[in-house]
Amino acid sequence: MLDAVKKKEMMEKIVNDIMQRMREQGMSQEDIVKKIAEISKQGKEY
Repeated sequence: MLDAVKKKEMMEKIVNDIMQRMREQGMSQEDIVKKIAEISKQGKEY
């Protein structure tokens, strides 16, 4: 099992990668934040 620090680092890397891709596609910061909030809610449902 991954320790909490390692898991947090992985999640941050994934989020940063996603945000970078969204910026490259021309999404605004506000849209990116909304999308990440949506994704994190979905993750809690499972």
